[in-house]
Amino acid sequence: MSVVDDATIKLGYDSHDRLSAYDNLVYPVVSRRSRGLSLGINLNPDKRCNFDCVYCQVERPQPSAIIRPDIDQLESELRHWLGRLREGDYRGYLLKDIALAGDGEPTSEKQLPQVLELLLTLKEEYQLPESVKLILFTNGSGMDRKDLQAIYPRFFEAAGEVWFKLDYWDQQSLVEINRTNLKFDSLISKLQRFGNKYPVVLQSCFFQWKGQRFAVELYQPYIELVKTLISEGLQIQKIQAYTLARKPAEMDAHPWPDADMDELAEQLRQQCALSVELFYEKGAE
Repeated sequence: MSVVDDATIKLGYDSHDRLSAYDNLVYPVVSRRSRGLSLGINLNPDKRCNFDCVYCQVERPQPSAIIRPDIDQLESELRHWLGRLREGDYRGYLLKDIALAGDGEPTSEKQLPQVLELLLTLKEEYQLPESVKLILFTNGSGMDRKDLQAIYPRFFEAAGEVWFKLDYWDQQSLVEINRTNLKFDSLISKLQRFGNKYPVVLQSCFFQWKGQRFAVELYQPYIELVKTLISEGLQIQKIQAYTLARKPAEMDAHPWPDADMDELAEQLRQQCALSVELFYEKGAE
């Protein structure tokens, strides 16, 4: 772990620096969706991911060497930050969550079970309140791993949440938006099996692509998919509908204006009868 001077750390919706240049695995960010300070954990410092979303801000070198996170280093960095935050806020922001996010898909990391156990231990040891959530960002590809199943009940008991990425509605949109070799049917099946047992938050990014004009009808297939999932028993805690806030890797991706996001959120609420949290390019609803 390299000690990073506070002056080096930029906090803001438009800056989510992973501090990977300093070989750090834990990084503080101000998150729109967390509505405050989030401690991010980067389990994929090699920037490998089985998605390559057109809107992602991570530049992925090809090919890259596999780098496994060091659990001892991770624990040391978490203790450093939790020790600081035990005294109060950080630069005016209170801790809202600890999030497994970073530069890749967390469920692809073999050591994820050990990481989750560490988070459960530290949350109890540092007596973090229930309001401080443990969040697992995922595209769902590894949620069915056998070595994770026994941890999930305790994860949810500790105010854990799973934020499941759903930007697509069929195989074509999955390939076009998320640029993956994974199959639509397989991902949706994993979402259904997990979400029929545990509540999930759907995190869905909506944005302009290659100059297309906004029309809420563009997303009617997405809405129909969500309605079908609900009818089949999926426990959706809420939908986080957000547009771009940081510079994406692909310059053809641009944020939708606030008014367009408002129109989309209205349709989601009316047709799906769900709680929808709306996040604009700058700020939230």
